[in-house]
Amino acid sequence: MDPVPSAPAIPLISVVVPVYREARNLEHLVEELTRATSSVSAAEFELIFVNDGSPDSSLEVLKVIAARRPDCKIVDLSRNFGKEIALTAGVHYASGDAVICIDADLQHPPELIPRMVQAWREGADVVLGVRRSSEKQAMARRVGSSVFYWIMRKIAETKVASNGTDFRLISRTVIEAFNQIGERERMFRGLVDWLGFNRAQVEFDAPARQHGEPGYSYARLWRLAMSSFVAHTLLPLRFVGYLGVAITITSFFLLSWMLIAPLFAPTSFAYGPLAKVVVGNTFLIGIVLTALGVMSLYIAKIYAEVLDRPLYAVRQLVNFSVERVRVMQQVKSDATRVDRTRASGV
Repeated sequence: MDPVPSAPAIPLISVVVPVYREARNLEHLVEELTRATSSVSAAEFELIFVNDGSPDSSLEVLKVIAARRPDCKIVDLSRNFGKEIALTAGVHYASGDAVICIDADLQHPPELIPRMVQAWREGADVVLGVRRSSEKQAMARRVGSSVFYWIMRKIAETKVASNGTDFRLISRTVIEAFNQIGERERMFRGLVDWLGFNRAQVEFDAPARQHGEPGYSYARLWRLAMSSFVAHTLLPLRFVGYLGVAITITSFFLLSWMLIAPLFAPTSFAYGPLAKVVVGNTFLIGIVLTALGVMSLYIAKIYAEVLDRPLYAVRQLVNFSVERVRVMQQVKSDATRVDRTRASGV
């Protein structure tokens, strides 16, 4: 008799949610996630909430939810490390065959999860959530986002999807590749885009935030943008080199003119020695300061990398199995070994 074929394994999908000052949104978020995931056939889900040092009662609310929902798990970071690191921690601790990252403020519609899962089942390794519009978004943020993506498209070696968000699904293949990246100053979506793989897109209109304020201030958004530029392109360094050459040539001709012109028309072009010195020094100082400023960005990034600090520290885990914690420790150990090998040049 032919052996009876075994039933195909049901995939596990991990939903990762970074949490920072979201206490008022969490109960509603869990309801919406439960409604969306229950409509996906032949799949199991786990919800991983990463508490990023929230100063409000987010952790307490999460513990209440986790007490009645074993599928709701908590990674409690020791302090606020930022959304990019919180997302990274969630992906590290996810055990699913795929991971869906989603914000806690409900501006990423959970009802799109079935479409993302379907695109993944059809062969996509990365399913991007692309924002068409955002209700009640401040003009400064809208303009800043448009300018940022325009610059990234023009100068970055990594092609970042325009209006792409952290709302995305990544397959286990992408997760394993992502877990090998030890970069400290990171932009989560930029690293996922850098990895490549087969991609699909799901467009959505972001509703207004229901409660609380955005976790990213303008200052933090600015630092993230600068870090992204430095991480994904060498154009600023090349630009400084070109600028230095241009200013050197310009100053050479200008000083030559100031020295030669008085010989032919001494009354019309009477440049004193002080004027010549000021013009020359202005050009030279300008190029030196510009070069130093740009190089300092890259040096600061190098400094942050060679410190070799861990990406984050975990204060406690809730609803994680001992086996999963052991596997996670091995993943972090392997990633550290890769970083140190790379740093030593071996």
